[in-house]
Amino acid sequence: MSIFVDVYAGRWHAIGAMADVLVHLLDDDPLALRRLAEALRAQTGYAVAAFATCADLLAAIDKRAPDVVVAHYRNADCDGLTALARVRERCGDDVVGLVMATYGDADAMRVALDAVGPLRVVNKPCDLVDLELKIRAGIEMRELRRELATWRQRAQAARGEATTATERLVEAEQFAAVGRVVSGIAHEIGTQLALVGYAEAIKSRVADDSELAEFADVIATAQKRLAAMVDEILDFVSASREPSGGRELAREPSDLAGVVDEALAILRYDRDVRERRIERRYRRRPLVTADRQKLAQVVINLVSNAALATNPGDTIAVEIDADEARGVALVTVADDGVGMDADVLARLGEPFFTTRGARGSGLGVGICKRIVEQHGGALTFESSPGRGTRATATLPLLAEENAA
Repeated sequence: MSIFVDVYAGRWHAIGAMADVLVHLLDDDPLALRRLAEALRAQTGYAVAAFATCADLLAAIDKRAPDVVVAHYRNADCDGLTALARVRERCGDDVVGLVMATYGDADAMRVALDAVGPLRVVNKPCDLVDLELKIRAGIEMRELRRELATWRQRAQAARGEATTATERLVEAEQFAAVGRVVSGIAHEIGTQLALVGYAEAIKSRVADDSELAEFADVIATAQKRLAAMVDEILDFVSASREPSGGRELAREPSDLAGVVDEALAILRYDRDVRERRIERRYRRRPLVTADRQKLAQVVINLVSNAALATNPGDTIAVEIDADEARGVALVTVADDGVGMDADVLARLGEPFFTTRGARGSGLGVGICKRIVEQHGGALTFESSPGRGTRATATLPLLAEENAA
């Protein structure tokens, strides 16, 4: 049994016996389908059903909804992504959907990763440990969403009588419930990412092949960025538990425009951002006391969100200004994208709430808000459907801090 199972033994006892988990497999390769079904059933104790066509899969779902559907991307009658979409039309978002792409099929892998993200894609032939980890993570997230929905309903019912202290207590209970799970998943992912560090060794051995060396560079860069994201998730969880708000910031006097330029330089390699037009509107170059890396992370997140809310060729404006009367510097990221209604706007920063489906963790805005608040500032949003969004980080000016 995997380490992951041991870590979450208590949690899974609360969810139910593993045999209660029903997994549906979809693959038009009968030999590979039978082998995977038998191996997964023997390894995990799950109830596993195998289907060669999407029609058979949907017919079975009408009788009983599965917990998990693993669909091969290239099927004769229906590709895996379309099959998962049809499953969700009938069963809702409670079904955990994984896409299986044949090893070496680069096109299928790219499409699958873009559509559902790395935690929902598995290779064929399957590594059972990897498959089991992703199944468990998906079901765990489903259970957490259900719990959060229940807490939200309770909070809304009591909102009229709740005080600020009571609302903080509800939030603390949510973090207590999810903190152990998030930490465990982040540590597990971080351990696996360490293996990607071998890309550096590969690069040194293929130095004469410029193309392979470039590929190794891309892998190494991705590994560092993903490792940093895992650290931020752990930081988010630990900050929610500690009154101090987590790790101390490495603050120093900084040119705010320089910090923003560093963030935009990193985003040059982001495909979505590269397809938009970034317009710098620096009215002032205020000085602030900041952790440059953390503050750059805020800008990266806000610009990335703006890119996902707009179309290729659209403009994203990054503005910097200062208000000496208030003693603050302002960084604003504005777009003319799809925008958000009042209900969505009110929930920004809520743990695991995301408008990006499986591609979003629901932690980005919360992390950004905490970083800005640790700097003594505030992160606010203005938005309306069809009219875009303005995200503004307000930070104390350096002169104001010295005067204090």
